[in-house]
Amino acid sequence: MSRVQKFVLSGLALVLVLAGGGFYYINKEAIGIPAFYVWKAVSGQSHGGQYAEVNGIRLYYETYGAGSPVLVLHGGTGFIESMHYQIGDLAGDHLVIAADSRGHGRSTDGEGPLHYAQMTDDMVALLDTLKIEKADVVGWSDGGIIALDMAIRYPDRVGRIAISGANFNTAGLTETPDLASDPEGASVASQRDFYKRLAPAPDHWPVFYRKVLAMWASEPHFTIEQLGTIRAPALVMAGEFDGIKREHTDALAEAISGAEEVIIAGASHFAPVTHHDEVDAHIVKFLKPAE
Repeated sequence: MSRVQKFVLSGLALVLVLAGGGFYYINKEAIGIPAFYVWKAVSGQSHGGQYAEVNGIRLYYETYGAGSPVLVLHGGTGFIESMHYQIGDLAGDHLVIAADSRGHGRSTDGEGPLHYAQMTDDMVALLDTLKIEKADVVGWSDGGIIALDMAIRYPDRVGRIAISGANFNTAGLTETPDLASDPEGASVASQRDFYKRLAPAPDHWPVFYRKVLAMWASEPHFTIEQLGTIRAPALVMAGEFDGIKREHTDALAEAISGAEEVIIAGASHFAPVTHHDEVDAHIVKFLKPAE
């Protein structure tokens, strides 16, 4: 290839990157996760993904940005991409660590049932691997439950916690998980299809999905007394029409000394996606580094 051809190709590549970056910022609301991939490619904030060998599994994680560390945790049947808005909005001021929980996304599954305590232990082991003594934690749904568990059982490893749509016992759910739910049903098609694109063993989906349902039906089971031991400053959020009962979210916020409660008007359990501007504004303010 001649020098002229190389120059032309380099110029075209630069145009595509700039155009892609502009497309991301103009169309972020419309294209969601694909825009996140463009952002990772052009923003300079993404450090790429790696695997950590923890507790008998391979845990996939990605890091972004620089600054005080914040661990970002997705919900059940989710994956890192589920938190793409929060990752992008936090990476400017923080070292963001986002992981696919045990059995989720690109991480491998272990033997036996899934348990929140097990996934909490995995995240603490990840912090150990990264030599991070303490991190703030942002969690949605199951990720929020893991954040609560970390604050209860590993108080020295947690700075501040910001959670959305998390329950502290099974009575907090507006609907009882249907253990007979079809893993190939239309209601879970988006999670299933994304799982099959990412997972190291795509055919494991039915087993994994039933494990998640069983966990939802039986866990968590924190007591008010346990929640009262949390000393981490806490932001407790939920959608106005969340899958977690409003009185349950109120009780959670009340049980944690000094917790701030925010109800996102008009939002469902999916507030971190559908109302991400409002959710992230609260998170960013709550986690704002001290000046």
